[in-house]
Amino acid sequence: MKNLLLFLTLITCTASVNAQTLAELLQQKKEGHTINGEIIGLKDSTVMLAYYFGGKQYATDTATVLNGKFSFKSKKVLPGGMYLVVLSNQQYFDIIVSEQHFSFSTKLDDLIGSMKFKNSKENPPFYEYLNFITQMQKEVTPIRKQLETADGDAKNALQEKATAIDAKVKKFRSDFMKNNADKFFSKIVTATTEIEIPESPLDSTGNPDKTFPYRFYKKHFWDNIDFSDERMLRTPIFFNKMDQYLDKLTAKHPDSINVSADVLIELSKANGEIFQYVVSYITSTYERSKIMGMDAVFVHMVEKYYITNQCDWVDSTQLVKIADRAQKIAPNLIGRKASEFLDFYGRPFMKDTLGKLHTLQEIKADYTALIFYGPTCGHCKKEIPKVKHDIDSLIAAGHNIETFAVATEFDKADWKKFIHDQKIGDWINVADINHDEEGNPVASSDWRDKYDIYSTPVIYLLDNEKKIIAKRITHSQIVEIISRLEEN
Repeated sequence: MKNLLLFLTLITCTASVNAQTLAELLQQKKEGHTINGEIIGLKDSTVMLAYYFGGKQYATDTATVLNGKFSFKSKKVLPGGMYLVVLSNQQYFDIIVSEQHFSFSTKLDDLIGSMKFKNSKENPPFYEYLNFITQMQKEVTPIRKQLETADGDAKNALQEKATAIDAKVKKFRSDFMKNNADKFFSKIVTATTEIEIPESPLDSTGNPDKTFPYRFYKKHFWDNIDFSDERMLRTPIFFNKMDQYLDKLTAKHPDSINVSADVLIELSKANGEIFQYVVSYITSTYERSKIMGMDAVFVHMVEKYYITNQCDWVDSTQLVKIADRAQKIAPNLIGRKASEFLDFYGRPFMKDTLGKLHTLQEIKADYTALIFYGPTCGHCKKEIPKVKHDIDSLIAAGHNIETFAVATEFDKADWKKFIHDQKIGDWINVADINHDEEGNPVASSDWRDKYDIYSTPVIYLLDNEKKIIAKRITHSQIVEIISRLEEN
């Protein structure tokens, strides 16, 4: 009898397992993904499924609409995150993809308000949140509009209403995150919650420290982001915060950016996919930057993360290319001393047309314009006269500047003709013209790599210690930079 009762109890317990749980177990066994949709009132057309990534949206699938119904289906698993369903009339709405098999239905004239889901734990609370915020916005918008012209008691009454709505929103948000702590959208809500900055402490003068809010905000900027969850990459949140952190909260100086980059990358190590994205994004962004000097960030990234074997997604061939590029840039970063023209034995080799040796260090001037040109280069023939004119103007204005001009080709006759035609005989004109026994051009050192000369003309501006002030600049920038430096 005891055994029979136990058996019946077990059957009763098994039967009481929630049907939804059983459905979930069955869903988990399915391969790939299937997202079925129905939009009442939608004409036969096509709809697109897209995802957020890197500040943009990318299409991942297209489905045909028949009688308002459609299906996104594939044997591949969809990476988790926020996705967009885009209609043919450019209307769209968001859905959360964590589950791989679910369905939804709504109405064309009320996409958000009428949305219903099946077999999805993530999306119903997401839409509960959207509908609440939408309703609160409808209530507060006319109040804020009235506040623009209201005054006296009417204004105070309107402010109280607006404050009450704000308080209601804060409480709803707090309760939502508490009740849905296991939902991905709670992480998104948390990520969009602004950091609360405490009252500034007093500085040495007894006044509130004016820099404290900024320093506190930047230090705690990432507190609300879950770096362990790669789904954050596929939201509109992560990229925007990263862009704000590097571009708005960090001084536009390579050293400052390197510090911020390291802070961000250290946090991103909580997840391999996020780490890969952050390192790759920062590296490529500053390699391609048009802002002079930002290549120092690229070099920092390569030296700290790539050649130390932390980037396992980069194959050996690509790694060699990246490392080689950084190695070529490193010697001529802004602030570093310009490489002297010495051969592999440490001897000077740059000679003028008479065969006299010259070095950068022999120049005793406040500024040195270091110019690389090709005597047969058409662009050089157009630009060098402009450079000559602007440097002469600076000298006439009393600036102490010398020009060290390096010919990058190997024909002495062409070189002499160029000097004569361009009237640059008063410059220190040098070249590295050597040939082997078979008559092939031979370079005395790797100076082309050190100065990253892959096209001409190229202009560097050096200070009195031969440190690089600017590089790859135009003739007019020589004037602008020296004028600005002299003013300071």
